Parts: sequence; structure tokens; C-alpha cells
Amino acid sequence: MAWFIDSKRGIGRGETPESRLEGPMFAGFVTVCAIGLFIFHILVQNQSLTIALSISLLVFGATVLRVEMGVYILIISMLLSPEIEAGAVGTYSERGVNIRYDDILILVIFFGVLVKLAFEGRPMLWRPNPVNAGIFAYYGVCVLSTLDAWRIDVEAWDPSVAFFEILKMLEFYMVFFMVGLAASNLKEIRRHLTVFFVVAFIVSTYAIFSIGRLSRVSAPFEAGGTEPNTLGGYLTIVICLAAALMLCAPSRKWKFVFAFVAMLSFVPFVMTLSRASYLALVVGFIALGMLSRRFSILALVAVVLFVSPWVMPEEVRKRVNYTFQESGGESVSIAGNETGLQIDTSTYERIYVWQKVKFNLTVWPWFGGGVSWETVLDSQYARVLIETGVVGFTAFLFLLYRVFKTARESFRWSRDWVARGIALGVAASTVGLIVHGMGTISFLIVRIMEPFWFLLALSVVAREVALREHTQRVLAWKESKAKIAEPIRAASPAADAVLT
Repeated sequence: MAWFIDSKRGIGRGETPESRLEGPMFAGFVTVCAIGLFIFHILVQNQSLTIALSISLLVFGATVLRVEMGVYILIISMLLSPEIEAGAVGTYSERGVNIRYDDILILVIFFGVLVKLAFEGRPMLWRPNPVNAGIFAYYGVCVLSTLDAWRIDVEAWDPSVAFFEILKMLEFYMVFFMVGLAASNLKEIRRHLTVFFVVAFIVSTYAIFSIGRLSRVSAPFEAGGTEPNTLGGYLTIVICLAAALMLCAPSRKWKFVFAFVAMLSFVPFVMTLSRASYLALVVGFIALGMLSRRFSILALVAVVLFVSPWVMPEEVRKRVNYTFQESGGESVSIAGNETGLQIDTSTYERIYVWQKVKFNLTVWPWFGGGVSWETVLDSQYARVLIETGVVGFTAFLFLLYRVFKTARESFRWSRDWVARGIALGVAASTVGLIVHGMGTISFLIVRIMEPFWFLLALSVVAREVALREHTQRVLAWKESKAKIAEPIRAASPAADAVLT
């Protein structure tokens, strides 16, 4: 009942304390939902649908009651929600579409947040910040490119697959907007961050216990087999964030806590055997050292890279050495000239995909062939160029620039160590994921992007708090200056002229 005793909050213009209405409203909502679910189950006779609808309604009610409760549920569901194999979608595509329950929860929680804001008299769909322009630019180009492909009826392009891809991208931005609206101060940021690290601890522990049972570790509830690249990208974010908070922590206790989190996540990270993730973490730590001006981090990276051939597990050494082969691999040629190098098939695909890019840019250079055209899984940048052309690629780079710039500003302007740590971790993670995207579609993978946009939203809130505190300090300084000058003005008209 602790939810219903805070009488400080008000509804609308504050005529009625919110706590006096929450209890009766929630009880009425539960009663109506229970009756509706009973009728629904009798008509449909499907237990799974009834349970899913019950959970959705409960989450919606909890979000309207307390917005932070909906955000907590979302954080947990990012990595711990099950996937449902929905089968093949589209005429030309044999790909299955994995529907995760948090795809539904995002919509439910987002709608709950909007209802709560409207109830409180705050009609706002997003928090103003520099990232919004990048989101609207890139997402707008994606929509325009897809509509153009639909208009000209591109051969072997399926609009139903494109619709799901566009919707998936929208979910990432909905997480960003929703968390940005739900959090408003540093205390709430700390609570959200605590839940995030609890989930990271569970995922890392699960992955550690799967070492030896799986050839390459992965996150829980992966439909259709393991996805080590996905887990590698997620753990890159977790490790960069934990290391950044460790650097900014004011006490040894907190430094030890975040060092433990980073080390715990590093164990399953290594066993993902994801070379793109290895490179992403190395570059992310280099960015971490340069942004924080802690050049000891750069020295640590150099030492780890030097000793890794002797200290890393045998599976890791084999995986890295497998990239370049003396025989039995794919030959690499540059400008038609053989280099004598042979690489494994996976690496070759990441190089060969640029031949597809070259061909597609001759056909539709400006806006591409539309989202989901020529499905590419080996390079984020090749996929952006093929789907949205030069205009879309420019908008995508603009989005990345705005993300990095905003996180860096939040780090530089914030005074609170947690806010600085989050911003530094997001900035380093952005650089790491930019490298990670060279080997996979990092910015389209749900279990990487949902945590990333969630943390970016917290960084944006921290940036706004820093600006608000700066404004308050300036006003306080002006008021104190006016109080000091007031008796001087009263005593001497001549001094008043000088002060003004």
C-alpha cells in the first residue's frame, strides 16, 4: 500500500491529491479487466492468449499507476522475455519473424505513459534533445525509401517484410522517447540503472553456466538457436558502462562493485567467440580512455592485447586465428590483384557484401531499394546503403553524430558521478557499436538496441538535469550579486551608475 500514501503529487492542476484517487481507480480498473478477461476466455477458449492479455492489462495498469513500474518491467523484458517463432513472412522471404513479448510490452507501456502524461496535464510525446533531429531524419528517409519502393513496385521486394522492419526500428525509438519521459531526476536514473545491472547480472550468470554446454554462449530465450554476436554486442555495452561508472565513482566501494560487474560480464563475453565484439570492446575502451583522459586505460588495453595469445582460452585463440588461413579459405583480391591472403567464409562474406553495395548504388544511388531489400546480415553500413542509398547513409551518420555529441555533452556538463558515468559509458558504447556494425547489423538487433536506447535516454535526462542545475546556479549568482549591490546603490547614486 506504499504506492497510495504519497500525497505530495497532484493530478491536473493539483486540486485533488493523487494518492486519494489511485486506490479506487486501480481497484476499479482491476475489476473491469477481470470481468472482461473472463468473458474473453469464454469466447476464445485460448489459455495462452488469455494469460498474455492479462499480463498486458496488468502492466498497463501498473504503468498508469506508476510510470517507473512500467519502465522496470521493460528493462527486465529486454533480455529476459521469451521469443515466439511466428514463421515465414512475405512472398519472397523465407526468413522467420521472431515475435518477442516485449515487442507487445513496449506498445502497452508506451500507451500507458501517454495516458499518465495526459492525466497529469503534460501533453508531450518526447523530451526535447539533439538526438531527436537525427532520429526523425534517418527514420524519415527509411519510410520515404520504403514508400518509393512500394510505389514503383520493386521486383522481389516484399512490403510485408519491410513493414515489420520499419515497426521494429520504431520500437527502439519508442523506448528512447518513453524512458526520456518517465525519468526526470537523478534519483530515478539511479533506480532504473540498478534494475538494468540486475538484469545484466542474471544474463551474465546464465551465460557463464552455459559455457561448456554450448559451443558459443548466448543470451536466454533465443529462438532458432544461439546468437553470440547479439550477446557480444549487449555485453560490450554493459562492460563499457560498468568501466565508465568505475572511473567516475567517488569511493573504493563503488569502484569495486563496478569492477566486479565488468569482470563478471567479461567471462561470457570472451566465450561468445564473436570477433566483431572483441574489436568493438577494444575500440570502446580506447574511446573510454580518451574521453575520460585516463590514459592508463589505453595502457591496460595494450597490455591485454599483448598477453592475450598466452592467457586467453584455446577456443578464443583458434577463433581469432581462424580468420586468416594458409589454405582452404577464400582468396582476397584488391582492385583485381591477388594479395595471397586467404580468409574464412564468414569474413569473406563481410567483404563480398560491398560488391552488392556497388551494384545497388548504380541502380538506385540516392534512396536505395527500400527497407528489407537485399537482406544483409554482415554489415550495418552496407545494409543502410543498399536499403536507403546515399541520402539514408548520410542521415544515419548524422544520427550517430548526434548520439555521440549528446552523450559527450552530458558527460562534460554533469556534476553527479552517476550521470557522468552513464554518459561516458554511452559515448564509449556508441564508438564500440560503430565498429561492431562493420561485422553485423548492430543497430537493427533488438537485444542490443533496446538497452542502448534506454541508456541513451538516461544520458539525455542527465544532460537536461545538468542544464537545469546550471541555470539555477546562474540565477542564484545573479540574485546574490543584486543583494550585495543593493545597499551600495542606496548609499551612493554615483555607485549605482557604475554598477548598472
